[in-house]
Amino acid sequence: MARPPANDMRWLLFSGFGRQGRKTYLLGLAFWVAVLCIPVSMATQVEDGSAAQVLVGIGAVLTFLPTAWSIAMMSIKRLHDIGLSGLFVVALVVPGIALVALVGLSAWPSARRPNRFGPHADFPGY
Repeated sequence: MARPPANDMRWLLFSGFGRQGRKTYLLGLAFWVAVLCIPVSMATQVEDGSAAQVLVGIGAVLTFLPTAWSIAMMSIKRLHDIGLSGLFVVALVVPGIALVALVGLSAWPSARRPNRFGPHADFPGY
């Protein structure tokens, strides 16, 4: 039997294996919202047409890419915790359904017993 990976920040934010509870999911989302506030606040401080505006734009894109990946991976683990397939994460890219999906993932209770995705929430379990 393979040894389970360490329960660390890389697993928490960037891996799609295992299960993740509601509290951890909401804390992860709050973390990424705070991270995204940095380039947004910088964008409000620069003048239009300046070279700094280009750098802020590049910084915003470089911040958005790992954020989008991480939110997708956390949502997959949250779907696993509910007992659903990670393929339902596609709902997060549909504009009208994304907000409803995020609220649903945040509110839906965890499966109380082990399922095919792991022994319990917030442990890689494979």
